[in-house]
Amino acid sequence: MDNVNLELLPKDGQRVLDELLAGKMVILRSKQEFLYVLDFDDRFHMFSHIPGAPGGGQRQFDKDEKHIATVRNLAGISDAVYLAEFDKDLNLYGVMSTAEEAILEMFPGEDRDSDGVVDFGVSG
Repeated sequence: MDNVNLELLPKDGQRVLDELLAGKMVILRSKQEFLYVLDFDDRFHMFSHIPGAPGGGQRQFDKDEKHIATVRNLAGISDAVYLAEFDKDLNLYGVMSTAEEAILEMFPGEDRDSDGVVDFGVSG
């Protein structure tokens, strides 16, 4: 797979955890801020970015009871939740950039009612 496949997910905390455990990236969107979440090395890795900003943030958390609950809760309070599947050999920052651009193009966030359920893939 040499592309990034994106899917709009329900705002379901358990589904988010299941997808993370399956090795996929979950993208949480709140207004114009994006939070990219991965599960590897027995930790949650979270990268945040605001489109147009020159940089972003990165944090890591142990997969303990407290942080599992936090990830579950983030799904419920986000404006939208997306699933990203990609080849693990791709550059992680390139994957996040490609996913963000595609999400902003497909779901600009200006009219929440028109941001319906759409499955799509973009080349990475």
